[in-house]
Amino acid sequence: MKEKIFAEIGIGNETFLSTEIEKGCSEKRVKGFFVPKKIDNLYFRFWAFRFVLIISTKGIKTMKKKKSKFKLLFGVGGEN
Repeated sequence: MKEKIFAEIGIGNETFLSTEIEKGCSEKRVKGFFVPKKIDNLYFRFWAFRFVLIISTKGIKTMKKKKSKFKLLFGVGGEN
């Protein structure tokens, strides 16, 4: 099973540079910016209160979340 990698720069996560690694149903966030071997997405994420706006190379998406946060991130997504 391939890992999905989301490397992010910005405010709102625990650290300014962080990477989320998803494998199957599990996910973990680590400190640092680890670029995936195969990049398939660049995105900008704005999360204010419960509203999330994602503008990416795959399109624009909005959603509502249960948690209330503030995040302003630029990210790179792909697979390892």
